[in-house]
Amino acid sequence: MKRLILFSLLFCSMFVFGQKSITATLQHQDSLVVDRFVAMDNFGALYVIQNNILIKRKDGKEWQYNNLQLGKITSVDILNPLKITLFYEDFNTVIVLDNTLNEIKRIDFNITGEFKNLAAATTANDRNFWIFDTNTQQLEVFNYVQEKTPVQNLPIPEKFITLKSNYNFCRVLTETTLYLYNIYGSLLSQKLLAGVTDFDMTNEEVIFLKDKQLYFTSNDDIYLINLPSERIAIKQFSLHDDILYIYDGVILYQFQFKKPTKE
Repeated sequence: MKRLILFSLLFCSMFVFGQKSITATLQHQDSLVVDRFVAMDNFGALYVIQNNILIKRKDGKEWQYNNLQLGKITSVDILNPLKITLFYEDFNTVIVLDNTLNEIKRIDFNITGEFKNLAAATTANDRNFWIFDTNTQQLEVFNYVQEKTPVQNLPIPEKFITLKSNYNFCRVLTETTLYLYNIYGSLLSQKLLAGVTDFDMTNEEVIFLKDKQLYFTSNDDIYLINLPSERIAIKQFSLHDDILYIYDGVILYQFQFKKPTKE
């Protein structure tokens, strides 16, 4: 019976994909040859990774952060451009950088009071991180000054893919589901999204990647995002201030789309 219910939910989820669509309008494009596009911040600065070095560019100036002994950069969170969260999964370490990419805090989770094996780390409120501990399969709010966990959620019994957050909310993506939590540890919602490989978010809206196509979702509706050209290969993407950035490895595209209105 449980398998039948799951199959029905998956079928419904797949059926919803592509039934509605919105069109993205190209606003700007620039040549960009880097290993990874990260994002644009609130002040118009561009963040990229080249040769495992984090680079920030703005108004003809460039800043770099290089820490090759920690291995490959797993993720960069620029939610707060004054306190950037940099995560190195191979060495289970999180770095906090200032706005000129100087290191201001380093947390080695191999030697914290209680060992945690991190799969992800992003910015939360105050002096906290959102972290996902693979030892317990739990999302936590971790205070990096006190090195304590004030908030810990129930285990998620599915394969973790990634998480994205803002100061007060965090979404966790697994192989089948997108979970939404608040800073107090409450599970607010869960949306069945089987086969999704990556996503980005604002407070209430999510853009996700499935089968090489981007979708927009808000509340319970899902919309296919129609791009001007099907030839755009989506290598990385970012959602910021209603602007969708897509990087294909050669060009950084900037799109704007009209949000659907509730009928």
